[in-house]
Amino acid sequence: MAGVGTRIALIGGKSVVAAVSVLVLGTTYYGWSTISNAEANVSHADVIDKTATPKTPGQDMNILLVGMDSRTDAHGLPLPQNLLDSLHAGPDDGEIEADTLIVVHVPGDGTAASAFSIPRDSYVAIDGENGKDKINAAFGYGFNEKKAELEKQGVKDQQKLTLGSMDGGRSKTIRTVETLTGVTIDHYAEVNLFGFAQISDAIGGVPVCLLHDTSDDLSGANFKAGPQTVQGLTALQFVRQRHGLINELDREHRQQAFLASMAHQMLSTGVLANPAKLNDIIKAVTNSITVDNGWQLLDFAGELQGLTGGSITFNTMPVTNVDGRLNDGTNVVMVSPTAVQAWVKALFSKVGKQPDTSTAPTTTSAPNANAATTVDVYNSSTQGGLAARVSDLLVAQGYGKGDVLTGTKRATSLVEYSAADKAAAQKVATALGDLPMAVSSAVSPGHVRVLLGNAYHGPGSTASQGVTGGGQLQLAPSTPTTTATPDRPQLDASGVTCIP
Repeated sequence: MAGVGTRIALIGGKSVVAAVSVLVLGTTYYGWSTISNAEANVSHADVIDKTATPKTPGQDMNILLVGMDSRTDAHGLPLPQNLLDSLHAGPDDGEIEADTLIVVHVPGDGTAASAFSIPRDSYVAIDGENGKDKINAAFGYGFNEKKAELEKQGVKDQQKLTLGSMDGGRSKTIRTVETLTGVTIDHYAEVNLFGFAQISDAIGGVPVCLLHDTSDDLSGANFKAGPQTVQGLTALQFVRQRHGLINELDREHRQQAFLASMAHQMLSTGVLANPAKLNDIIKAVTNSITVDNGWQLLDFAGELQGLTGGSITFNTMPVTNVDGRLNDGTNVVMVSPTAVQAWVKALFSKVGKQPDTSTAPTTTSAPNANAATTVDVYNSSTQGGLAARVSDLLVAQGYGKGDVLTGTKRATSLVEYSAADKAAAQKVATALGDLPMAVSSAVSPGHVRVLLGNAYHGPGSTASQGVTGGGQLQLAPSTPTTTATPDRPQLDASGVTCIP
């Protein structure tokens, strides 16, 4: 492996995303097989449990993609100061955190891939630690613990300390993700911001589409509504934006839309047949990624040659409260490991499998099946007429028409119910895209209360009222999907999706 610098300095507190480029590596790497030294120049790390039976070609596998806000490339060379300045990087405070976490499932036949994002602020149990912390902190715990262990052993060479400490951070991150999701991680890939900018430049930019103008002085993001192409620094600003969005999940959804478009761009626009672009991509990747020692990328990529954009899907992991707050005031994303594991199991079980339509259940409810439930709908968003539209949709499904009111403004949506009406509330929540639920003593028996927040883009939302894009642009779907975070519905790489 090429020399690694003596300093691992990360952009603490910033949200520069590099991991959104890694999945594209798997979908296009077969195009590089004629370049004999490409894989030899990729950095490797000893981070996968050797006691597990290695996956062989033809078996399902799970890949953890990690994005680091590193000030160096994969070989430890410092990034240009002008690039860091353009990123609004701020002072180096030495924090070591995994900025982006994406889990990808690839079935054995290699014809599909399903990825989901783990919000970086998810409040979870960190492997081997007492109590909980944000999941992105696992890397720092592992890094510092391994460094202290190596120093105690008498290791003084800075390069060896850095290599070993980074592997400690990677290993603890993998184990923490496995505990949360309930899946075994078979392979690991890590990317830094340097490669992200380089890859987006190498392919000639990535088309994106926004439904609204948006800006963020801290990241430098300033984008108008409509279709546009981003690359290099503007691509970084697009995916790193946090301020000016509704909440943390919007950042994940933006990353997914970018990655889906990037995969589509590479698979459908002749990038693989362009030697000059291919060489630029190879250079960018070898400078910016680290993978586990046992991952033979060329073999893996050969298995994916049947992959198409429409068979690559992206979801956001379900959460219980995106606006959680600890006693000390720290903002966190609350999650339920039990719910996450059940959702991941169901999601991955469907990847690459054609639905059985021979016994497909009907979606038509029996007459008056929902008449016993009255639904009160509160518009707690800034979208005019949202509560009325959603109420009309529910009445059309047989529910009793309840109050249609303006509620206190909130970011996310919620379905509230009395203790005796959980089953009815679950049907309503599912009809609106699997909205989160909560029991409430303020809701009368026989009633269900729907609070529609700013993030709502499900049935009846403005985005679903016939707005269309031109060419291959499409609106983010507003019907229920496999994701339990319907405000950011499932995306695929079949084209460019317009997002809020």
